[in-house]
Amino acid sequence: MKKYTLNFGEFKQYDKVFLTADKGIEGASVTSVAFSGNTLYIASAKGTFEYAEGNLKKLSFNASKLISAKGTLYASIGNSLAEIKKGKAKKIADFGSRVVDVSVALDGSVWLITENHLYLMADGEFQKIVGLPSETVCLAALDNKVKYGETVYVGSTVEGLLSMKGKRRHWAELLPENTGVMSRKINCIKIDALGHLWVGTDEGINIYDGKNYWFKGDDFYSIPSGSFNDMVFATDGKKYFATNTGLVTLIEGKISYFSYGAWLMHPTVTTLAIADDGTIAAVTPRGISLITSKYMTLAQKAEYVDELTDKYFCRNEGYHVGRLLRKYGDLESGWQPNSDNDGLFTGLYCASQCFRYAATKDPKAKANAKKAVEAMIKLTEITGKSGFTARATRYNDDPFFGDGNREEWHVCPDNPNCEWLGETSSDEMTGHYFAYGIYYDLVADKKEKAKISEVVKKITDHIIENNFHLCDVDGVPTTWANWEPELLNNDDRWFFERGTNSLEILSFLKTTYHVTGDEKYNQVFDMLIQKHHYAMNCMQYKCEDAHIAHIDDQLDFTNIYNLLVYTENEAQKEIFKMGLTHHFEYERVERSPFFNIVYGALTNRNCDIENAAKSLSEMNLDFIVWPTYNSYRKDIEIDTSPEAYGCAPQLKYPVEYSSRVLVNYDGNQFVCDSGVEEFIQIDKKSANRAAALPSTDGADGMGTAMPYIFLLPYWMGRYYGLLGD
Repeated sequence: MKKYTLNFGEFKQYDKVFLTADKGIEGASVTSVAFSGNTLYIASAKGTFEYAEGNLKKLSFNASKLISAKGTLYASIGNSLAEIKKGKAKKIADFGSRVVDVSVALDGSVWLITENHLYLMADGEFQKIVGLPSETVCLAALDNKVKYGETVYVGSTVEGLLSMKGKRRHWAELLPENTGVMSRKINCIKIDALGHLWVGTDEGINIYDGKNYWFKGDDFYSIPSGSFNDMVFATDGKKYFATNTGLVTLIEGKISYFSYGAWLMHPTVTTLAIADDGTIAAVTPRGISLITSKYMTLAQKAEYVDELTDKYFCRNEGYHVGRLLRKYGDLESGWQPNSDNDGLFTGLYCASQCFRYAATKDPKAKANAKKAVEAMIKLTEITGKSGFTARATRYNDDPFFGDGNREEWHVCPDNPNCEWLGETSSDEMTGHYFAYGIYYDLVADKKEKAKISEVVKKITDHIIENNFHLCDVDGVPTTWANWEPELLNNDDRWFFERGTNSLEILSFLKTTYHVTGDEKYNQVFDMLIQKHHYAMNCMQYKCEDAHIAHIDDQLDFTNIYNLLVYTENEAQKEIFKMGLTHHFEYERVERSPFFNIVYGALTNRNCDIENAAKSLSEMNLDFIVWPTYNSYRKDIEIDTSPEAYGCAPQLKYPVEYSSRVLVNYDGNQFVCDSGVEEFIQIDKKSANRAAALPSTDGADGMGTAMPYIFLLPYWMGRYYGLLGD
């Protein structure tokens, strides 16, 4: 059966730059921002600045507010209104008090408010129309159709929303008690191209038709409650909102979130601006986020991620692990420690490059895969015990060399400047077998095939000879590398590992038979199935656990791949596909690119390839594990079932990847908030629960996930024809 190929096409990829105090901008001092073209102007208590192409320049005037209206950039300078062009301020008019806002109506009439009065531009001059209520902060004018028949609104943070009317000019109050407006505290108002008035308050946002109909905040699908501080409407109708819980956009009918962590340095956005090219400047108390976008294909994104990986994620001989950062959110400041799982993660990266090479014949991919597989082989050779594989290596110029658990770190006999880590787990072996099989099939030459066959044979023989354990150099079986039938089948302490570890050893044996051709490994495989019901253990190998344990999920989808690819017997395959299908159906809510594409590669069934591609498109480009803040969102649902296992509640359905805690495929995708403890009580009215749910350590902008989470599913999808771009 021919598989369906998805050509995902171009998508909008977002990225950001943070302008903070170390770059000359103190977020707490910024009063307003505005773009002229793609040049950003910043008004602050420290002065007025121009930012373009990465350069910040202080200007010669001090503006208290910047106002962009119909392509013109205005500035309130003292009690004067000026027009800004190329960094220069040209005075237009003087007033008796500070200019607060300017609005160009749909009919082109220009209106202005100072702290005390409303003005209308007529014959090139501003004419005073009427006085204003106290604390008026915003203005929106619809038209100037006939004298005394204008439709003009102002918002006050004290007296609420008001509309001008009558020959004897006065303000009609639109009060919450007798209209649909949500609050007396009005922060921002805008009129859209259809003439609707959008009203941002401290209680949320709603829309007014100018007569008696209100579209209330609760009518919006997933619009957050709480304070709306500013809003900008682009000429093409796209809408952007600054709120106390992040930046919200309404584009093509969809509400989307740019939240604290990956996009913002603080949950509260005080004001914002939009450039001609779509760049968003969002001001927070900790700085300005410049959120950029460009159209990419998944292939272009893969090229970018491959280059990023080469630059930041390859350590020593070729090990691929995460990165720790010395400076918040700064990849350049980072370094790569060894991990407990160097072999596993290097194997997953190696497999990605094998699929890349098979799909493109790119010699760089072949070189990357070769370097990774050689680093993995070294982990088995370095221990001095046949078939026993180290977790990691480190050298005397690495941080913490000579420290740590000295029982498990061992000095290499032939190199006192190198140490290797023992107590190796089943996780490690999963990564090794997975990569060795794929490299053998897709990349290796004759000499490399022989080398892989040799190392795989040694590892498998070691496992069999030690009663289906990894046995460390001290003669003691390691903690987790247990595939012994007596323990898996008859010791309840191994209940949760029964399915996964049965799957592992069957996969290892089939991989070994595939690369060696030695029939004895098939005989052991059959013995485990016939005598110890390991195939039955795999019929439903995933223990449903309220989505709280995820390490085995990554292992299972990795092991089932080799097992199904190398099992020749179709009847056996059908048994193993029972376990795969059960696992996929349970995990498909995650929209995991890896899980979905493995399922699609191994079956002829729908694997939600559109969701896999969408998730790949949503992943942030830097792979930093940013704090996340989602509990205020109305579109989430909290699942309390983890409490039965003694764990905290979490999301029932994970949010989009761009708002998740970015973790590897062995991490929890269901976390609601993480790393935001200081903001839990920031705005009780905006929270979806009485308390947020910080339940994952490490989401602090000081470390990364690993790029294989993009590269492996993408290149596997390309190789299997599930993805066309």
